[in-house]
Amino acid sequence: MPGRWLVRGRMWTHLPRRKQRVEAGGICYNACDVEGFAMTEGPSDSGVSRMVQLVLGVARLGEADLRGWWNCHGLDPVGSYILERTLPQTWRSAALELDVLSARRRHEDALSARRSALHLFSDELPFRRWTAAWLSEQKTADGVHELLDELGGWDSHMGMKRLREWAGDPEPGEVLASGLRLGSVRMPSHHDMEALGGIARCLGAAYLDLDESFRAPYLDLQA
Repeated sequence: MPGRWLVRGRMWTHLPRRKQRVEAGGICYNACDVEGFAMTEGPSDSGVSRMVQLVLGVARLGEADLRGWWNCHGLDPVGSYILERTLPQTWRSAALELDVLSARRRHEDALSARRSALHLFSDELPFRRWTAAWLSEQKTADGVHELLDELGGWDSHMGMKRLREWAGDPEPGEVLASGLRLGSVRMPSHHDMEALGGIARCLGAAYLDLDESFRAPYLDLQA
């Protein structure tokens, strides 16, 4: 049953649905909402769809014309002008593929490519692979998916608004060098949609607190 997961700085603990704040050892912890995976517009699987949506939203939001976290021109006017003429049928998907690759590289650079630092675009998590597969499917789909059109029309304000709707409010993190540490987590099974959804939402929400001084949100992987 979907519930909530608590970032304790050491692990994720299943909690009842209602919002909770608990104190232990003088430290107050917040629960991260992981409800609402169902999505009427998006990839067919309701659990995967929310995670793909978050990855694409963050990747688009980081483009040069919006928050500028990675030096990439995908769906912005510069990228659109070039890609639409080069790849007239598939340019939107190709633009977002460039965004995702740029975001991954920016995170790897910020976190010194530490495999134990799990971020939204990590190889160790399935989110980026699911996103790549969905974008590939869109290249042969009939018509343009509404999500692709929406992302192309974002300005910074709309992007932040939609990301908050999809991910919820951010939880506080700890700035460490070029990273924003949100706690730590044991690696869930790739079939555990509830746990993966909680991780994706907490990572995704963290970008709402970032300005142009980028700090890569991440969770430490517990052994």
